[in-house]
Amino acid sequence: MEKKVTVVVPSYNTEKQIEKCLDTICAQTLSGIEIIVVDDGSTDNTVSVAEEYAKKDSRISVIKNQHSNAGEARNTGLDRAEGEYIVFWDSDDFFALTALEKLYKKCKAENADICICDAFHVDDKSGKRVLGNKNNYQYLVKGNTYNRKINPDYILNITTNVPWNKMFRTGFIKDQGIRFQSIERANDAFFTMSAMTLAERITIIKDPLIYWRTNQKISTTSDKSRSPMCVFKAFEETERFLEERGVYDEVKKSFLNRAVDSYLYSLKCQKSLSTIDNFRESFDYIKNEAFGKLGWDKIEPTDIYKQNKYETLKHVTEGSYEEYMIFMEGELQEKYNKTINSKVYKLAKRIAWFPRMLRKRMGKKV
Repeated sequence: MEKKVTVVVPSYNTEKQIEKCLDTICAQTLSGIEIIVVDDGSTDNTVSVAEEYAKKDSRISVIKNQHSNAGEARNTGLDRAEGEYIVFWDSDDFFALTALEKLYKKCKAENADICICDAFHVDDKSGKRVLGNKNNYQYLVKGNTYNRKINPDYILNITTNVPWNKMFRTGFIKDQGIRFQSIERANDAFFTMSAMTLAERITIIKDPLIYWRTNQKISTTSDKSRSPMCVFKAFEETERFLEERGVYDEVKKSFLNRAVDSYLYSLKCQKSLSTIDNFRESFDYIKNEAFGKLGWDKIEPTDIYKQNKYETLKHVTEGSYEEYMIFMEGELQEKYNKTINSKVYKLAKRIAWFPRMLRKRMGKKV
């Protein structure tokens, strides 16, 4: 049977989550899929669980790598892929049962190199589900597909750098020589930005098809405080690659805004006492070197799409790290004040008050 889609599942110490992941992949409504689990040297029972599934479902193969990183695991799966299209789905997430069918049909209908979808964020502790990783549709141009020539200023700002909410044409990825970086963190940024820039036809499904777990102790991508320099390596290598292909200048402004978002987010993730050294290292690098290496010696207000991002960046480039930490604390307090004074918050408090009052009157604990 023709293999329509390859599902690459990088795994590392996810014995508690991989069953639901594989259950939702095996139950996909699309026929003609292959499933490649690439384990990155797990020290728990992840491999045993995956191998049990492989015994029951011939579409599954399990590859055991020595521990390295998720980028290497994804590359191993990419090298083995035989499907016309490919997705990279993490072993700690789970998926709508129609996800592959919807993405594949959209790709075929539009002859697309990439198809993007939305995702739910699922809190691993509470089970609460919210719509997250929603694509920035305000940056889209009219039409069913787009690329860097149609939309150069926003090509990298419509979606995030994660690969798991995207389906890629396997031949396109291999022909362009696009690989995942072998670094501990942000190893998917180079891959995704390169693919988005070089694709001829990109399309979107405005449905949340991925359930991305958050608030986990261990996951493929959970600890953002480790290896703080990886995010800079990812963007600098992408800039070099796109320069080599002669397309960087076309997307330079879009690339800058993607970098500002990622750099500030990485800095935010490290603003705690336990990661203060990483925070200072990242802060100093952004202040003194990061943007010059991307070809931006001076950044003007008109270069940044969101004014609040520009103002935040100025606190880094023009101030000290102590001043920036004070600024961030004030920003958090302002967001808190806006929340508790909002109409939605006040209405929610009134709604919650009534059942508490009833339970109290009935002699039950609140």
